[in-house]
Amino acid sequence: MKTFKEYSLDRKLDKYVIDAIKKKKLAKHPVNATDDYKMKKGKPAFKIPSPTGSMMIHVWLRKMAPSKGQPKGMMAFNYQLEDK
Repeated sequence: MKTFKEYSLDRKLDKYVIDAIKKKKLAKHPVNATDDYKMKKGKPAFKIPSPTGSMMIHVWLRKMAPSKGQPKGMMAFNYQLEDK
């Protein structure tokens, strides 16, 4: 069970990663897939410094097949914090 502070931190990191993906124009609609650990194979798509600057965020991306009602350009992402 996550405490409120952990949940709030996760949401902030998710937003930070989503903003980085949109800024790099890698996806119009990023979708969080942090429960999909199979995505973390190989090298990450890109790395960004954490908001505090003390760690690096490694981000993996994979394309999602569009289905009815979903827009094109959707990408699933997963990320991991690591020391510099």
